[in-house]
Amino acid sequence: KASYDANKGGLSFTTERMVRRASPGGAGHMLNPLSPAAMLFYLERFDRAFDRTLDGSQPAMPRAQYHDSFEYSGNWSDELPETFRQRHGYDLMEHLDTLFGQQPKGARIKYDYRVVLGELHYQTLKIWVDWARSRGMLTRNQAHGGPCNLLDTYAVCDIPETEMFGAPDYPIPGFRRDPAMVRPGDADLRICMLPASAAHIAHAPGKQLVSSESCTWLREHWHTTLGQAKLELDELFLAGVNHVFYHGSCYSPQEVPWPGWFFYASTKFDWRNAFWRDFPILNTYVARCQSVLQAGQPDNDLLLYWPIHDVWMKPEGTRLSFTVHRTAWMKDQPVGKVAALLMRQGYAFDFISDRLLDGIELRDGRLHATGGTYRAILVPRCHTMPAATLGKLTELAEQGATVIFAQQLPEDVPGLGHLNERRKQFAKARARLLKTDLTVATDLATSLQQHEIPHENMTEAGLKFIRRRVGKEIYYFIANQTAEPYDGWLALARPLVAATLLNPMTGESGQLTVRKDSQQSEVYLQIAPGESCMVHLSPITSGKRWPALAPSGEPLMLNRPWQVDFVQGDPALPTSYRIDSLASWTEAPDREAQRFAGTACYRTTFDLPSDVQADDWLLDLGEVRESARVRINGQEAGALIALPMRLRVGQHLKPGKNTLAIEVTNLSANRLRDLDRRGVDWKIMKEINIVTVHYQKIEPASWPLEPSGLLGPVRLLPMVELEYGAR
Repeated sequence: KASYDANKGGLSFTTERMVRRASPGGAGHMLNPLSPAAMLFYLERFDRAFDRTLDGSQPAMPRAQYHDSFEYSGNWSDELPETFRQRHGYDLMEHLDTLFGQQPKGARIKYDYRVVLGELHYQTLKIWVDWARSRGMLTRNQAHGGPCNLLDTYAVCDIPETEMFGAPDYPIPGFRRDPAMVRPGDADLRICMLPASAAHIAHAPGKQLVSSESCTWLREHWHTTLGQAKLELDELFLAGVNHVFYHGSCYSPQEVPWPGWFFYASTKFDWRNAFWRDFPILNTYVARCQSVLQAGQPDNDLLLYWPIHDVWMKPEGTRLSFTVHRTAWMKDQPVGKVAALLMRQGYAFDFISDRLLDGIELRDGRLHATGGTYRAILVPRCHTMPAATLGKLTELAEQGATVIFAQQLPEDVPGLGHLNERRKQFAKARARLLKTDLTVATDLATSLQQHEIPHENMTEAGLKFIRRRVGKEIYYFIANQTAEPYDGWLALARPLVAATLLNPMTGESGQLTVRKDSQQSEVYLQIAPGESCMVHLSPITSGKRWPALAPSGEPLMLNRPWQVDFVQGDPALPTSYRIDSLASWTEAPDREAQRFAGTACYRTTFDLPSDVQADDWLLDLGEVRESARVRINGQEAGALIALPMRLRVGQHLKPGKNTLAIEVTNLSANRLRDLDRRGVDWKIMKEINIVTVHYQKIEPASWPLEPSGLLGPVRLLPMVELEYGAR
């Protein structure tokens, strides 16, 4: 890291970062991410290792190389001064007092410096990407945190990756967020969209994988539920992620006593966690969602330009980093405010950088990228813009592309190098642009309507969506993260003949009722708080109808005695017991239940009334801590891991006496609490691996007991099928 003190001889350097938690042979200084030469040197060792085998054969390669988020402290490299001189035409070393000072006049020099940092990091990553591909490997890259245009460093790799950190909050009824067990969620969906935008624009259909480091610090250790994970994964799907990586599954030898090794910031996604029994339900849900979200190409209408240059023109500081945690660079900037407006009003868009914009072509009235097509380019309010970028926008506008500037045209070029020459180029491009049919929008919403850019009305009800186009067919992923159910006609921005609802949690599907008039097409959709679904628009109507259901009478309350048997778990199975009313099994007569992590089966019988009109019955389990599998009359009726905890079960019921068995699996928090209270030495990890969500000393002995099991109330709701979705 470089620092400057004119009184102490000028520029000096310090090495601040060593590799943390290094694997054997990996200890030492961190790689300089701003030095292509350092990357070449670093890769030489791997070349020697991969080329050297006992029989001379080529060793098997990993599927992919991975670069975690940019967490380096460097701001200099040996290449920087000469790269700067070649790029900007003057010597940075003659302006070090300005670079490291706070003078407003230094903004242009600092801009030039920041441009070079971004270029050096891009070149360093490109060497790594090309090397991996030459060895038959892919690359995954978390670009966030870098001092560069993140869209470019996401796009240069094969699989761009984002992350979420902490616990988002939701108004969904029944959603739990104990402040003592969470750290605030600081993820911004707009920032999480950047890697997806890069893939959508730069990568060809079929190669648009977008991954995520998912569920990091979602709850305190051993307190994360599958339902909480599902809601965060829905957020990531809505941001364009389609290649989930669970964070995490730390390697732990089987012989190591429970809880084994685990990473300090991750959810314990492995067999040592009690929820592992029902984790396949979540994983199957993810697989179904991803099978659609990986298909075809994005179906977005707008390209939203990121005017990073105004940020780089800040006179404060030197290196600027664009992180997922400190988000002012997005939310407080015009681009972030425009993105928020677009999301609220239901416009589908991708962010685009100067480099990616250079590859856009206008054909047949559409803006074509490698990965998709778009209707318009939207430029947020900005003061500066490179002459080359303004020239590209001018060229597209002259060809007939829809180019919309919010509030004003840019007024100047950023930076100092070659300033007069670039200003002349900028003035020429601006003069040409003013002769085109461009739009400078004082009211962006009105302008988008005038240009007939489609938007989805569902966002007015709080529903969120993302679309994919597969051939001529459209797939919507829709999530309801509000406090209210959606039950009614839903207009869609894409034309339709038939619509099929796909339930990715259960695998069920059916034809939605459609109605059309001269203006639009609508489907009848019911989606409860916490639920998500796929809606497939196709030209062919086929398959059974998806029923729209409404209550037809008072619920049947299952206030029955329950037999509770512990069937699977550790450290030992508590004694069975009977209860007249549902309560946490931590209140069971056998105190062993207070430390039990696993599954108990709740059994009861009930009589189904014959005088109730019902086309179907909805089983509502009320509060479940934490996941449930349901059997009725010996038949599997379904499984529940997330809100709402209810199932359609009419096909499994019969007149008269019925048996109901519900297997409920809890969390492992009570088991770890017990170990700590008994003084068992379970903290076998090193450094900061044993900390709380707030990075304090972890003391599970102080945790309260987590309620476990079926808490209810359990109800059966009679339902009637609506005729054509109309009450």
